[in-house]
Amino acid sequence: MLVYEFMPKGSLENHLFKRGVQPMAWCTRMQIAIDIARGLTFLHSLNANIIYRDLKASNILINSKFRAKLSDFGLARKAIITSFSYST
Repeated sequence: MLVYEFMPKGSLENHLFKRGVQPMAWCTRMQIAIDIARGLTFLHSLNANIIYRDLKASNILINSKFRAKLSDFGLARKAIITSFSYST
């Protein structure tokens, strides 16, 4: 069983596409994009080399301070690192 932290603002999808929801300011959108990039960087830089393959608005959760976190790791896979040799 996987337990997530409670994210009272729901998913990013609700804030971008749901009618009747107050639009987010551009600075908030940029902070969310930075949070997403940091999360992906963290996953890809681990020794396990996890590849997050399901990046979409519904899989990005927002907390009460509009900070974003990645969710739904069902499609995540461990990367197989191979080395390539290029000759010129």
